[in-house]
Amino acid sequence: MENIYDLVVIGGGISSSTFIANILKKGFKGKIAVVEAGRGLGGRCSTRYSYKDKKLALNHGCPNFNVNYSLKNSSLDDFITELLDKNLIKNLENSCFEFDENYKLSKNYTNDFYLGNVYTSTCNMSKLVENLINLYNTKNQIDFYFESLIVKLNFNSKLWNIISNKNKKIVGKFLVCTSNLLLHKRSLEILNVCEIPLRKAVNKKNIKIDEIIKLTNKQEYIKRNNFLIFTKENCHLEGIFDKDIIHFIFNEKGQKEIGFERIIFQKQFNNSLGIVVHTRNMEHVLDNYDRENKKFLYQFISNKLNKFLIKSQITFKNLLLDDFSRMTWRASQPIGEGIPERLQICEEYKIGFCGDWFQVEGYGSVLGAISSGLKLSKKFIKFYEIND
Repeated sequence: MENIYDLVVIGGGISSSTFIANILKKGFKGKIAVVEAGRGLGGRCSTRYSYKDKKLALNHGCPNFNVNYSLKNSSLDDFITELLDKNLIKNLENSCFEFDENYKLSKNYTNDFYLGNVYTSTCNMSKLVENLINLYNTKNQIDFYFESLIVKLNFNSKLWNIISNKNKKIVGKFLVCTSNLLLHKRSLEILNVCEIPLRKAVNKKNIKIDEIIKLTNKQEYIKRNNFLIFTKENCHLEGIFDKDIIHFIFNEKGQKEIGFERIIFQKQFNNSLGIVVHTRNMEHVLDNYDRENKKFLYQFISNKLNKFLIKSQITFKNLLLDDFSRMTWRASQPIGEGIPERLQICEEYKIGFCGDWFQVEGYGSVLGAISSGLKLSKKFIKFYEIND
């Protein structure tokens, strides 16, 4: 007889971990399966390790999150306080510098991701997601299925049947999607299917399901290319820039002139520096370099990086770069109108949704993912109490 989970959660990112931590905290006693396409937890809060030394680590997706306290939200306040009390996050103070198109420090701070209180993990972001998802897992209620991309699902006899790319079948009484891939038209190409998986899974019309699919498909996404770089040992920045973590961000004109969205430096255990270079709207340039030779692509990025550092007087000599890799995000940030919170749960089909793609506090950011996870946990517990 196959194992039937009380809850199956697709996605192992920050919204998933927030949702699971809160339902366990509120007393959910069921068995949970977490299904993640990656090799581990994290999602867009993942940490990448150096090929040469696994002790070297970079938060390469979302290295921080911020809370603008003009928003009054007691659940969010309590959650952040708990993370601080448990030493899972820390304040990221005086470490963000914004530059304009002339390589000068900008007087007008414009980046929404750094307004209010800024936080980062006390360890690394993947570890934060892992610690969160296990925060109240004291009775070992969770099974993990990594490197499992969901390609098919259906709702039959009041159960969700979920099939992965490895032909692994997982059955659950309730399903939560933290990624919207199974609702979005981009799934047709990525999963090589003929119909949006969620639409195919539900064999009759449903107002909520139809509406969330329709609205989700109106959303577009920012595509990013991130470059992950490690310097040689005993390499550091000078003066006010000599910190454990430092963010160089650029205003809109600066992004167009310099070519980068932001650059994040993270000190490593061996006194080297880990560097994440975030780029946008450079696909045509990067693809041309890719076709020629990856070595030329990395040299192109290295030259632009060192040009910025020297011209802005952050450092006075080229950094000696060592380990170099590239991460391509096909859908790193939703843009357009977010999905209304009222569509987070469909009781008829025992399915819920959370992620940064909902129109909640912090839409499109880590905060949005956290907020949606908190909100869905309340709805799920209410449903669970009524139907248990």
